[in-house]
Amino acid sequence: MDTAVYDYEKIYFDMWETARRYSELIQFRVIGKSHDDRMIPMVEMGQGEDCIFCVSGIYGYDRLMPVLLLEMIWEYARAWECNWKLEEIYDAGELLKKWRFCFIPILNPDGYEIYKKDYFVIRNPIYRQMLRMGQIPCKEFGGNGRGIDLGKNFPTSYYRRNRISQQPASENETKALVRIFQEYRGRGLLSFCHSGKKIVYFKQSQKLLENQKSHRGPVRHGRLSGRLGRAADRHDQKGLHQVRTAGRRVGGPEQKWRPL
Repeated sequence: MDTAVYDYEKIYFDMWETARRYSELIQFRVIGKSHDDRMIPMVEMGQGEDCIFCVSGIYGYDRLMPVLLLEMIWEYARAWECNWKLEEIYDAGELLKKWRFCFIPILNPDGYEIYKKDYFVIRNPIYRQMLRMGQIPCKEFGGNGRGIDLGKNFPTSYYRRNRISQQPASENETKALVRIFQEYRGRGLLSFCHSGKKIVYFKQSQKLLENQKSHRGPVRHGRLSGRLGRAADRHDQKGLHQVRTAGRRVGGPEQKWRPL
């Protein structure tokens, strides 16, 4: 798949168009706006009360996962329409009756656009100048329109303040995601971020040592399609909390992450 042709506008439009085609199954929503006034789209799929959140595009340099998450939406919708089984195991109709999935392919639309179109794509002159003064190459920039790392902006026990004026959940993108978490009966979070050939299954636990051990447990990366079905089944047994790729991204240091 050629990710070069998938800019923010195309992903937004494809999500809207897919929701219109499968209106009995899918709802399209805008959950908030970025600091540069770009809308953050979400697709809600399924009829269950228990919800799994699927998020990608947290970092601007992540070009692959938003497109693959969009492809996953199409695959699940087609399987539901044709009464197919996912991975020849999971009946899509039964899965989507029991579970509800909220897909957010691009949480950070400003950063996603900066990667391809340079800092000049930021319309706010103050933010644009501030980002340019940072002198970070666009292909290595992972923050939002104000230069904040969204992965470190969530109000958790892992939060660390880097500046006196900095506050957790200060960014529009973070606030939008937190509101969605509060609106649904969430049972799991799958955070997709492309940076290597492995994934990490992270089991949230109360014991720090168990968390660290689970964080170091990478397994072979298979196809993305069908992973939600397996994750849903594992949730009741293991309390699946988050899935994310692990490894090194091209042109940058190893990416560390924290559970939400």
